[in-house]
Amino acid sequence: MKKRIKIRLSANDIIFEDGNYIALFKKAGWPVHKTLDRFRDNCTDALASFLKNRADGKDQYLVLAHRLDVETSGILLFAKNKEANKYLQELFSSHDPNKITKSYLAICSGELSEQEGRIENFLKANRVGHIEKMAVVNSGGKKAITDYKVIDTNKQYSLLEFTILTGRKHQIRAHAKHMGHPIYGDPIYSNSKDQSGQRLCAYKLRFFDKFSNEEINLKVEAPFSLENFKELSSNGDNQYIIFNKPYDVLCQFGKDHRDQLSLIDYKLPKEVYPIGRLDKDSEGLLILTNDGKYKNQMANADSKVEKTYIVQVDGDITTEAIEKLKRGVVIKGNYKTKPAKVKKLADFKIEERVPPVRVRKSIPTSWIEVRISEGRNRQIRRMCAAVDFPTLRLIRVAIGDVKLGKLKVGEFSYFDPSKQK
Repeated sequence: MKKRIKIRLSANDIIFEDGNYIALFKKAGWPVHKTLDRFRDNCTDALASFLKNRADGKDQYLVLAHRLDVETSGILLFAKNKEANKYLQELFSSHDPNKITKSYLAICSGELSEQEGRIENFLKANRVGHIEKMAVVNSGGKKAITDYKVIDTNKQYSLLEFTILTGRKHQIRAHAKHMGHPIYGDPIYSNSKDQSGQRLCAYKLRFFDKFSNEEINLKVEAPFSLENFKELSSNGDNQYIIFNKPYDVLCQFGKDHRDQLSLIDYKLPKEVYPIGRLDKDSEGLLILTNDGKYKNQMANADSKVEKTYIVQVDGDITTEAIEKLKRGVVIKGNYKTKPAKVKKLADFKIEERVPPVRVRKSIPTSWIEVRISEGRNRQIRRMCAAVDFPTLRLIRVAIGDVKLGKLKVGEFSYFDPSKQK
């Protein structure tokens, strides 16, 4: 059974908005509109709900301007009024490169002989069972034109930019296969062991806006690159994964009921397991692997692996409280924590949590960095409570030399532990 992904949008997901248009960053696995499964979340309903809540319960006009396949990530544009909707429909239907261009990034198999070129042919839909697949035909199909350019390659795989001059179903995916370089993970057009979904991102959208008489340029960062990409390993190979766990997500692959979020909702590879845990209400770095030796090495308390956390506390934390945390405080079970490295962070900014942290208007909050080499249950929260500055938000950013870096919330990447300093 296809697992259902819960979509919860915040202001961080909106990449552009004005009086006529709104665009969000769609993640792979998010349907753009309603499906036959009435329980399945979709981008249009999720955005409508976000806008309604933002407008204190008042419904807002919203119409999807174009489509992206479920497993394709990237820019998704909507109209906010009838005039804008009519204009966008005309614009997307025209496929006029002087008025609108749509560019994608994809990881494709192999190394291309030509660094750039154009694919121009005809595509026709063929249905095999419940699957509709586009095929190149000599007649009876619709004309499809795609330009491509090689951005990077490691011989085995290449990162390509595709720009479509027509808008046929599965156009880039079908053209990539026709070239002999199918997109990695494509469940229909590739023979990849990993059938979790194509590595394809709609990363650029440029169009002329008649209302402002200006050009609008939208661009996002693809959730993949050749640097953080690794082919699905065979059972004999070890995999090492960094995952940025969102708030309210169980640190396990199972769930007790449908509405819960767990690791299974984030398209992580099979047969990997988390090292240690993060509480459901904590965020940040989670390492997953199928290497038992490495897991024991990192999880063993005697190894003294230092873990770094960024903590938002209720109130303006004092120097006295920080010194107490450094020396060690008594927490549940009459246990005194070992000395920790603690410092206050000035003017610290980070992506807003979903849902937002509830704060009291009359009382300020502050951020601290805490480094500990032990890991008792809810230790950081209990340490902060012991000095009378309760924890509002807790984010793990490093385990030893493995760092979260700029990895986006809900995304994962591979790493090589032998290359960690």
